[in-house]
Order: sequence, then C-alpha cells, then structure tokens
Amino acid sequence: MKRIFRNITWPFRRFFRKCHNVLRWLPTIWKDEDWDDSFIVDILVKKLEHQRDYFRSERSVAMDAHKYADEIQKAIDGLRKTADSYDHYETPAYAEVDRKWGKGEFRFEPVEGNPVLCELHIDYPNVKTDEDKEQYNREYREAMQTAHKLYVKDKRAVYKYIADNIDKWWD
Repeated sequence: MKRIFRNITWPFRRFFRKCHNVLRWLPTIWKDEDWDDSFIVDILVKKLEHQRDYFRSERSVAMDAHKYADEIQKAIDGLRKTADSYDHYETPAYAEVDRKWGKGEFRFEPVEGNPVLCELHIDYPNVKTDEDKEQYNREYREAMQTAHKLYVKDKRAVYKYIADNIDKWWD
C-alpha cells in the first residue's frame, strides 16, 4: 500500500522539488551576465555547492557520500581561489614590489590640448632615478608574470581535478 501511495504522489512531489530547485537557483541566475567569465564560475560553484550539500545530507545513499562532499568542497575552494585572480595572485605580487619601492601615489596631470582628459602617473617613494624606474618596471613585470603563471597553473589544476572526479559524484 505504501508503494502505491508513493507511486501516485511521485509526480506531485517531483513538481514541488522542481519548484524548490528553481527558487534556490533564482538569486544566482538573477545576478548572471553574459559579458564576463566570472558568472560561469559562479554558476559552477553554485551547482557544486548544491551537490556537496546533498552528499552531506541524510538523503544521499552513496557509500562514500562524505568523501564526495569533501572532494567537491576542494573543487569549490579551488574555483573560488582562481575566480578572483586579483585578490589571490596579483595583490600579493603588488605587495612584494611595494615592500621594496614603497606604496605608489597616484597623481593626475591634464593632457595638453585637451582640458577634459587627464594622464595618470604613479609615483613610488623609492624610485629616484631613471635606473630605479627601469629596475622597478622590470621587477613589477616579473612579479606580475610569476603571479599569472601561478594563476594559470592553479586554474588548470582545479579544472583537471573536477574533470578527474566529476564522474563519481553521483548518487
């Protein structure tokens, strides 16, 4: 009798579960835009969060559910880290250069012949000569290249990790 009741109510339960699914995705979809790759990552992270939460719940019947949840969390952490290259990669590189050359101070100078435009100049307290300026530029470029290489390495690693594990994250 219980089985018959479950079979009869299945379409209704499924409908309400789908409605719940639409509502929980609505904030993510609402913020979505087509002009930046970060929105793709936001959607992927949200999907992985839903899967992680499912594997941590009592609804999962997978034998290794908590292991899968931990693996998914590792993927989420990697995606979040590489989603914002400025905070995790460029900012430390800037800080490294600033420790030696001092914090840059911005100044704007009007462009000759165009009163509407200004040119941005950044002055560093420890850049005193043309040789210092060349060395600063070289060190800055190297720091940014190193940060970018680390970002690309980490990004490839997290997407490879997802590709290597995603096929087993099901219940």
